[in-house]
Amino acid sequence: MAIINCPFCNKKASDKSAVCGNCGGKLGEMSVEELDRLQRDKRLALGQSLNNHAMMSLIIFLGSFAWYYYREPETDSLEMYAIHGAMLVGCAWYLVTKVRLVLYKRK
Repeated sequence: MAIINCPFCNKKASDKSAVCGNCGGKLGEMSVEELDRLQRDKRLALGQSLNNHAMMSLIIFLGSFAWYYYREPETDSLEMYAIHGAMLVGCAWYLVTKVRLVLYKRK
């Protein structure tokens, strides 16, 4: 008997039980290969999601720079604060996502 991660809810469950105690997912009907495939597919989906987040944050970050240089807003205007906010959010989101990608690739 081994403890595995449920492929449906990602919580701990026994590989011998018929259903997951947390979500009710039917583990007994799945073979070990199917369980491994589901876990691998979830891991690949997480990697793709992290890559999408990195791309979106980079677009926000670079878009705010383009907005700043093409629009040339006045100092201390609402537009300037919005640009700086977008730069900050885009940069922070990108850095956090890149750290998450590094940790994802270590596993």
